[in-house]
Formats: sequence, C-alpha cells, structure tokens
Amino acid sequence: MSEAKKDWHVTLNYTKTHDDTYLIQNVTKEDAIYIAENQNASPQYDCTLIKEDESDIEDEETTIEEVNPHEV
Repeated sequence: MSEAKKDWHVTLNYTKTHDDTYLIQNVTKEDAIYIAENQNASPQYDCTLIKEDESDIEDEETTIEEVNPHEV
C-alpha cells in the first residue's frame, strides 16, 4: 500500500545561514524531501520557493512539516 500524497513545506537549512523553504504539493513526504534537495527547479514538480535567506552554503539539514490544505 502506498503512502498518501499530501502537501509539504520543506526547509533546507545550511550551516552558513542559507534557508530555502519550498511549497511542494501533492507528493509523499519522501518525495517532498527529494524534490527540495535535488529537483527544486524542475518544471516536472509543483515546487515553489516561498522563502529564501542566504549567505555562503556549506552543510545542509532538512526539516519537513505537513501543510494543512486550507493554509496553502
């Protein structure tokens, strides 16, 4: 049985202050992480950069939270 598809906010956090938050819609949690980390510019996915704070990039940490469809 496959995992239910939902909407996700996925934040990539970098050690040298670089945070990108994407709205990724109608995918599984695992797919949302993959898309944010590897395919965020691909027109194949419904992935929108909604917040960006940047400086130099080094190591990254990923956090994810489910989005209530009424908040999107």
